[in-house]
Amino acid sequence: MRTFKVHICSMMIKTNQMEQILFTGIDVNDLLNRIGQLIDSKINALKNLPLSSKADYISRKEVAKLIMVTLPTLHDYTKQGWIKSYKIGSRVLYKSSEVHESIENLKSLKNRKGGLHA
Repeated sequence: MRTFKVHICSMMIKTNQMEQILFTGIDVNDLLNRIGQLIDSKINALKNLPLSSKADYISRKEVAKLIMVTLPTLHDYTKQGWIKSYKIGSRVLYKSSEVHESIENLKSLKNRKGGLHA
């Protein structure tokens, strides 16, 4: 029997190769109450978070079209820190509000003597 010590509410969890879990030092009803309290607190914390919809994020193609550059140029802008990207899963997305702020900054940089590389 393999034993793993996990510090959850000062309990020791023992597992064997059959994937059975034995809790020592806690009553079943106490365990269920603690789990219920933890779930309730996590749900309440999620309720207080501001809702962000999918519309807040836009894809690389949409950003490139919006600022009229190619995808490699958008990649360069992102690597140079001019536009901030977010990797969500396997996708690279941009916040719409940040893209619009960056557009203003990029316009001022493009009109500067020497362009974006100076």
